[in-house]
Amino acid sequence: MVILGRLWRGCALALLMVLPAAFAACGGDAGDPGVEPPSGPARSFMMGFSSLPRELNADAYQEAIEFADTHGDLVLIQRSVPWSDFTPGAEISDETARNTSSEIRAIDDNDLRSFFAIDPTDGATGRDRLSNLPVSLSGKRFDDGDVRAAFVSYAEYVALNYEPDYMALGVEMNLYYAQNAEDFENFKTLYAQAYEAVKAKSPKTQITVTLQYEDLQGLLPREDRHFADWQLVTAFEPRTDFTAISTYPSFAFPNAAAIPENYYSQLRAFTDKPIAIAEMGYATTAGAQGVNSGTESDQSAFVERIIDEAEDLAMPFVVWFAIWDPTYARDTAFGAFESIGLLRDDDTEKPAWQHWANTARRPYEP
Repeated sequence: MVILGRLWRGCALALLMVLPAAFAACGGDAGDPGVEPPSGPARSFMMGFSSLPRELNADAYQEAIEFADTHGDLVLIQRSVPWSDFTPGAEISDETARNTSSEIRAIDDNDLRSFFAIDPTDGATGRDRLSNLPVSLSGKRFDDGDVRAAFVSYAEYVALNYEPDYMALGVEMNLYYAQNAEDFENFKTLYAQAYEAVKAKSPKTQITVTLQYEDLQGLLPREDRHFADWQLVTAFEPRTDFTAISTYPSFAFPNAAAIPENYYSQLRAFTDKPIAIAEMGYATTAGAQGVNSGTESDQSAFVERIIDEAEDLAMPFVVWFAIWDPTYARDTAFGAFESIGLLRDDDTEKPAWQHWANTARRPYEP
């Protein structure tokens, strides 16, 4: 079992599945809060946020996408597979069609680059199984013919309709490997099939699979102690266009100063592909059951560090997962993630915010 925070994030993402459809019915523009014009030396990497809102409602979802445009260049949409819509013989539901239409419109209206991550495994159970399977596929794995057909069909659908700049065909898949090493081999062949299908529909889309970086090194607090799995960095070669990680070092280190100097640069020993941060965060309070001991000063130091890393490692982009502290995590078993935002839930800024905002104002020149 992985840390409790991982469970919360899986549940929150599951709830977000219903928001885009409601978002489609929202009219008007929440307005641009106003940002200073570009200034300072150019930066070579894009900065982005996920579409995770401050509250679980459609207005907040719209706000998150507009915020990503105002204070960055790219938005991450992370979505479970709507299996029932894409199994052989099925028809795409009205809900999926509305989700697609509303999100494409929001991305285009805000002139954002997009990173679409297809997330087939269950974050609520530590990614030990496939998520949101219909009754007809209950208990199935990546060796099942209908599962494989649905996954490839959905990947094609996303490629054709969203034409994302970047795409992940699997999220934090080393966590699935840790508990399903045999079925992971089935996923590898499925990934290869989906990669070719996506490239046929959207040749310019850059494709990868994401890995949870702390767990990749065996650093996350887990009941089943394990060791580093660096071999997974190249498990999907040659069909990866870049290497992507999620990273939450406040769950693995007592403070930001304890993060080793070569923590991210050591990836260069295992891949020559561009390295991107698909999602990241740093807690600013002690989490549930002592999972983390972060402070606002630690978060600020981490943001400064990650900006330097993005420049030094020539990253194409970095994504901060939560703009605001998620209020819906408070007073729950998933409290480890409640303080990872750069802004507090009342919109006040944490010290790290100015480092992010000042860098975001620098003109982006790849």
